[in-house]
Formats: sequence, structure tokens, C-alpha cells
Amino acid sequence: MTDRHPKVRRPDPGGYQTWITSWKLSMQAGGRSPRTVELNLDVARFFGGWLRHRHPELGDWDEVGRDHIRGFFAWLREAGQPCPHALRDPESAPASCKGYGKGYANNVGRSLQQFFAWYADEEDAPNPMAKVSVPAAPRPDENPPDVLTSEQLQALVRDAERGRDFESRRDVAILRLFAASGTRLAELALLQVEDIDPHGRQAVVTGKGNLQRTVPFDQAAALALDRYLRVRSKHPAAHLPHLWLGVRRRTAMTPTGVYQMLVRRGRRLGIRIYPHMLRHTFAHRYLDAGGAEGDLMVIAGWRSSQMLRHYGRSAAASRARRAYDRVNVMDGI
Repeated sequence: MTDRHPKVRRPDPGGYQTWITSWKLSMQAGGRSPRTVELNLDVARFFGGWLRHRHPELGDWDEVGRDHIRGFFAWLREAGQPCPHALRDPESAPASCKGYGKGYANNVGRSLQQFFAWYADEEDAPNPMAKVSVPAAPRPDENPPDVLTSEQLQALVRDAERGRDFESRRDVAILRLFAASGTRLAELALLQVEDIDPHGRQAVVTGKGNLQRTVPFDQAAALALDRYLRVRSKHPAAHLPHLWLGVRRRTAMTPTGVYQMLVRRGRRLGIRIYPHMLRHTFAHRYLDAGGAEGDLMVIAGWRSSQMLRHYGRSAAASRARRAYDRVNVMDGI
């Protein structure tokens, strides 16, 4: 039995899916971004699957009550049985199952708030979440985000740079662009060729809410992108507008494909890595090097200073140490 949580596969929500599909149409009609729609749908499917497993006596959403929702929140956080990460595949659960963190539980609660508000309005029915508290989000000083050390980041890049084939050139470009720009997974994975300007060292990415912004990157990333574009031009799918192309198939890479590539390269070196860790690392290194917080907010696409505080905590100690040395409290005493 492994100690690592398995890749989550959502359980079948069964009859609950009818309303989930209708909610998808409503969100799309309301102009919600594709990423927001998918995240909300994932939560609704997850909850529907849990209801089928834990409360098979229920038939549809109109029978769901406050206690069912509260029970779901408790199960997420307390690692109830079966393991929250392996509801569909209980046999794949690790020996020591851990529940989800406060951040994810809060996101689940807010998504279900939206779903039941929409459902109650559609059916002119009571809203079971009207008096249910959404799980609290983590405090800004809780759980500093994971970051890669300089040695780990260098090892990942150097390992990919050993090859000069298409896959190696592509992976180096992805790694360097991730690390030098701090983009989100979807922002990087869905880039098109026309979005990249290696000579100007900038890329136009589409973030949350379909908002576009221009992110800079360094010279090393520009060189890696230029090398990748040269080998990409000989790829059988070079006519596609998508920047990142697959190795074995004549198709574009998906965000899942980028995710799997990073995990695979990290595993080769014994380094635990996931895409958002590179965003954490970028924010950490930017602030640790003395970059301005306001500039980081613009580059990262944050509209709230709360995110800046969250990502900046990992660099706070080293920044405070450098400031301490400059101040020289004892002044030669």
C-alpha cells in the first residue's frame, strides 16, 4: 500500500448529474470562465458521488439537507472512510489517509453555495445551504506554500537540458517559462505560438475571468523558447496554433499533459513537484531578491493583496534576516 494519495478520479454522481449538466449550461450562459465552470462542476460531481455512496436512500437534490452538507464538509477535512482522495477507488487509498486542506474545503463550500443558490432559484425551493457555514479558509499565516530550492530547480532544468531532441527542448522551455514568469498551469499550457515573443521576452496569457495580461521572462527562458520553436517547426503538427505539442501524437498538449510531464521529470530526480509549486517558487524568489510587491501582483495577475501575503510568507524570513543585517542593531557594541 502506497503512502501517497492516488490521482483523484471522481465517483459517478448518477442521477444527480442531470442538474449538474443544467448548471453547467447556466454558468456558460452567464459568461463564467471555462476554468471556473470546470472547477464548480468537479465539486458538484464530487458531492453527488459522495451522496450516492454515503446516503443511497436519497433520490435527488431536493432531498439533500443541511446535515448532509455538513457531513460532507467534515468528511473532507477529517479524512473519513473511505479516504476522500479515493472515494471511487478505495483500494488505492494510502495506508495513512489525510483529509483535504482548509483551502480546498473552503473552495468546495463556496462552489456548493453557488450551486444550491442556483438550484433553489430554478426550483423555487428552500436552499439547504442558507444556514450552513462554509469551511473557513486558511489564515494568511497558515501553511506557507511549498517552494523548490535553488538546487532542486537547477537540477530539473539541467536534467532536461541534457537532451537536444524535441521532447527535451520542449520540456526545458516549459520549465524555464514556468519558473521565470510564475504563470498558472492553464495559462502556460494553453498558450498559442502568437502569444509568445522570445525577442521581446514577454508572453500574453489568459488568466482567471478570461483576463489577459503580459508577463515578462528572462533571457534564459527566451533562448529555451527559441530553441523549442526551431524544433517545433519540424513537428508533424506544427500547423496547429498551440505552442506546446505532444511527442507521440499530432496534437497539442493539454494542462494534464503538462502536469504529468513535470511530475515525471521530478520523479526521475526524486523531487516532488507540481505546477503550482513553480508559481510558489517564482513568487518566493522574486520577493526574496528584493522585487516590489506591487509589481509582483501585476505579473502574477493577483487582484487581492491576500494572495501576495500568502505567497510571500515563504520568503519573509530570509528578507527579514537581510534587513536585520543592514540595520546592525548592536552597532559595534
